[in-house]
Amino acid sequence: MVKKIIVAQSSGFCWGVRRAFDKVLDVAKNHPEHRPVHTYGPLIHNPQAVTMLEQQGISVLREIPNNIKGTVVIRTHGVPPDERARLKSSGARICDATCPDVGLIQGTVRGHLRKGYFIIIIGHREHPEVTALLGFAEESGACVNSKEEVEALPMGFEKVCVVSQSTQQREKFEELVASIRVKYPSCKVFDTICRSTSMRQEEVRELAGRVDAMVVVGGRNSSNTNRLAEISRESGTPTFFIESDEEISADDFIEASTIGVTAGASTPGWVIERVVKRLKEI
Repeated sequence: MVKKIIVAQSSGFCWGVRRAFDKVLDVAKNHPEHRPVHTYGPLIHNPQAVTMLEQQGISVLREIPNNIKGTVVIRTHGVPPDERARLKSSGARICDATCPDVGLIQGTVRGHLRKGYFIIIIGHREHPEVTALLGFAEESGACVNSKEEVEALPMGFEKVCVVSQSTQQREKFEELVASIRVKYPSCKVFDTICRSTSMRQEEVRELAGRVDAMVVVGGRNSSNTNRLAEISRESGTPTFFIESDEEISADDFIEASTIGVTAGASTPGWVIERVVKRLKEI
């Protein structure tokens, strides 16, 4: 029988996501001259949040047409320079909602590329943030997410710069940095995991150790939310990764007295509130 529900303090929107939401909603609600409003790709990786924006008349562009009317919002993950140029040439007004933390990583990549460095990005190649970073690295960059991929990198680079996807799991980052240092002893390493990500990962690890079950709330396509679920499972605590309260089954918590709840950086507060409400009903 559930007697206690503990919600992680770091649950929900990080400041970068909140900033992006405020930007796009401000354009849509207060600047009619800039409508229609589109986001290039989903603003964040959360289906409920994207649906809410669509209800506000904010559509998602999957491709870049030749001509765009209104405003295009660049999502939190950023975009490669060539795609930004194409958006600009389409005639659209650009509203940049790239997370400032991600922008700093882009600047690190751009600056070291100009100095002749080969760029290694630790992260998931298919993630939009990494796609953008590889764009900034041009032809002198590679993405790795395993020791095997590090070993497959070519030798011969005199100058190597290492950065990380901002939502990377810290243990994975440190493990791969160690492998990269063996191969490129003089490499420059920048710990670009954002503070919010580190804090959430530390908190879920601590919380999972003192509850009977963990509920992780967020989009299944959210990288940082998936990592929270991975960390919770690694602790041995029964972990339920859900997108909404509709996925909660009372049968899963029959033997749980205390339940922990955490959520990714792109999970809206109202989604978390509904999950907690449903758990209280059990």
